[in-house]
Order: sequence, then C-alpha cells, then structure tokens
Amino acid sequence: MESIVLRRQNLPRLPERVEIPRYSWESLKPGIVHIGLGNFHRAHQAAYLDELLGQGLTEYGISEINILPGPFPIGEILAAQDWLYTLVTKSSGGEEKARVASPIRDYLDAWQSPEAGAAALEKLARRETVFITLTVTEKGYYYDPRTRDINPAETPVRHDLEHPERPETAAGYIAAALAWRFRTNREALTIISCDNIPSNGRLLKACVLSLCRESFPEIIPWVEDQVSFPSTMVDRITPGTAAEMIKETEERWGIVDRWPVFAEDFRQWVLEDDFKSPPPPYAALGAQIVKDVEPYELMKIRLLNGSHSALAYPGYLLGYRRVDQAAGDPLIQNFIRWRYMEEAGATLAPAPGMDSASYKDTLISRFSNPHVGDTVLRLASEGSSKIPNFMLKPLTEAVKKGLPHESMIFALAAWARFLNGIDEEGAPIPLEDVNGPVLSGLAKQAREDPFSFLKAAGLRDLEDTAFGKLAETFAAFLKGIYAQGIKAALRSFSLVNK
Repeated sequence: MESIVLRRQNLPRLPERVEIPRYSWESLKPGIVHIGLGNFHRAHQAAYLDELLGQGLTEYGISEINILPGPFPIGEILAAQDWLYTLVTKSSGGEEKARVASPIRDYLDAWQSPEAGAAALEKLARRETVFITLTVTEKGYYYDPRTRDINPAETPVRHDLEHPERPETAAGYIAAALAWRFRTNREALTIISCDNIPSNGRLLKACVLSLCRESFPEIIPWVEDQVSFPSTMVDRITPGTAAEMIKETEERWGIVDRWPVFAEDFRQWVLEDDFKSPPPPYAALGAQIVKDVEPYELMKIRLLNGSHSALAYPGYLLGYRRVDQAAGDPLIQNFIRWRYMEEAGATLAPAPGMDSASYKDTLISRFSNPHVGDTVLRLASEGSSKIPNFMLKPLTEAVKKGLPHESMIFALAAWARFLNGIDEEGAPIPLEDVNGPVLSGLAKQAREDPFSFLKAAGLRDLEDTAFGKLAETFAAFLKGIYAQGIKAALRSFSLVNK
C-alpha cells in the first residue's frame, strides 16, 4: 500500500475506506478554545464537532492551547499536517474505522514564553470565543479535596495569586481571560470541564472564582450573571499514542501521521443544561443534555474509572501489561465484575435511562477489547490523584451505610503493594505519580502502619472505630498479598468473600 503523508492536498489520494473531511477548514469560525489538547480530547469532544461539521455546521472551529509541555511536539506536528489528525476506532469485535479529522483551527503552546501566554489569554477573552473547554486531568485543578476549592498551598496557585496576569494553571488562565473579557467586550461565555471529577463544573467555577476574588474582585457579579460552568460526564477509552500506532496507521491505512489517536468505538457525553449560548447540536450525535449530571458522572467515575484502578494494580503484579489481557483473566474479571462493580455500584443512585447491570457488562466487554491497545501502566499512573474520587469516596459511603466494601479495601492493598516499586519477580515498577515518592515510602511500611498510608492516600470522614476496622482489614489483605503473592491472595479473597 502506498504511504501518503497527511496533508490537506493529499486527502484525495487516501484509500476510499478512510473518511476524510467534507467541509471547508478555511471557513471554520473561532468559536471554541480548548485548554489541554491531548488524545482524549481529539477522540471525544473534537470528534463530535468534526462529525457535526461534516453535517453542515459552520459556526465552530477549535483553537487549541496547552499550558504545559507534553511528550509530542504538537505544534510542529499539527502545522506540518495542516491541522489534520487520524482517528482510528476499534470495536471489541474487531471492526475498525479510520477518519481524518479537521476541527482544529490553530494551536498555541502558552507555556513557551510570556508572549505566548498573553496570546493564549487573548484567544480565551476574544468576543468570538463562545465556549471554553478543558481536559487538564484532575491534577491540573490544584484543588483541595476537603474544601472542593483551589488550594493556595500549591506552588502554581501561589504563582497565579502573585502574578495574576501571567498565570500557570488552567483556572488562572480562565480567571485572567475573564478579567480581560470584562474589560473589552463582556460577552456571555460557557466554560465546560471535560475531566473525570465529580461535579467538575462546580469545582472549576469555585477555583476560578477564588482566584478572581483575590485578583479581579470587580468582575465577580458579571461572572455570576454571564458565565456558566456546566458539569459534564465524558467517556471513551483512549490510550496514549505509541510508536506501534503510528506504524499501524501507515501500514493498515496508508497514512503517514506522526500523532494519530486510537480509541474504542464506544463514546458517551452527558452535559448539564446550563449554557450561556446555544451549544453545537451534540445531541444529534447521541450526547445527552440533562438537568442533573451527577448520577451519570458518579456511575462512570465509580464503575469505569474505579474498576480501571482496581484492575490495574493486581493486573500489573500478575504480569499483564495490556488492559485487555488483564481483563480477560478469569480471576481478575470475576473480582472486577462480581465483587468490585457490585460493591461500588451499591453506593450509586439510579441514572435515568441507564440499566446498571447492562452498563457493568458493557464495561467488561470494553475493558476486554483487544484492539484498542490500552496499557495497564496508563491506568495505574497518578493513582494519588485518581484514587480519592474513584475509590475512597464510594468506600467511605459504603462503610457509613453498612454496605459490603471488602473489594475496595483489597484494591487499595493491591495499590499499596504496587507502590512498593518492586514486582513479584524483583523487577522495578515504573511509578508515574506526582506523590509517588511519599506514598511509596508509606506503602512499604503499610503492613505495620496502615493508618499513615491510608490517611496520606486521602481516606477521611470516618469515625475512629470504623477507620480502625478498615485499616485492620487493609493490613491483613496487604500481608496476604506479600505472603502468598497476588494471584493466590486474589483467589483466596474470591473464595472467602463469595
């Protein structure tokens, strides 16, 4: 197969089975600015927009901004490829589709220089921008889980408080841009968080307003009246771009793309009906516009994201490196589907229109998809940011309500064993976690001192008696994992806790 470099002029030369844009990129208007361009955004929000543009929508293109450097020279790649990228989707049954997407108008690395940062603020503040979206991951909010507000003890937050016109955080950029917008045009604006955080819209608003109160107090009434922060739930399993994906894109589809994105065929988007301007008609593509997003977001966070974490740590210790391989292990699958999901699911209120059992079964099918290529280490990374919302909150609720919760404690014990940094064969475990060094040290002592580890991990809001009982169970599980190995310990847990 001929290899075609991804450029706009080369689109007609691509194989017919590759979908290509059927709209004018030059006519896209700068209606959306996105902070945090990465794979998930390209496979989810940008993909929705790309399909709508193909159906005749003309009002929106996306200006992309990154405020931190990443693993790829994104600006260089996108410019060389005329702002095009390839999205390859794969179903569990093996059906594959390739689509060249073109919703991105331009890209800016705001972190490169003060001038670039100022240009980013201008894009966010300009009259033509009617939506700001962001995917900066949970750690990018720099918030205190206890207060659900921005944490002034974080170094980047202190910088933004001291230098509000030269921000470093996403909330800082938004606050400074809102002040600029207030001074120049005062047009209404909708700001949409697309990160896996409960009530992400309310959290983002709290963080932004806290910075505004300190640095731009005069804009608060206008922000409250003319700026909305709808909460959302987003879902599509999207692994990071690896060298083999770049190679496969060329060999399988004939496209030379330096930064393709692979994803499952499943996707879901639930948005709170709180917009200051009419959104793109996402509902035409299956997105749900609802009054209350919380039941959906908690379902996704506790069942999908929580199960991902519960799978990742024992899966890695068992020697699996791909998610589908770990999910296909009967021992892990039984633990996740019939113990972890059932216990975490018992803490949830019903989500209208969603069948809980079918959703759980679908998750297992998605986890077992051998065609996506998701890695266990991706799921295991940044556990200290993920575990509090994904696992500790449902665990705390289950304890308080007297519901079964042993599988969540076992999953925490597997995480602590993973944080030891040495696997069962004596090989080093790569720990990608901003709090990894501190937690790793506590995890190594957690068999004798479970309290320090669990408190550092974020477990709180339990009475001393309940905390003590939980810590005792955790220590017993952790000792069993060390003594028997993860496989025997997981089998023993399944037998004892039928």
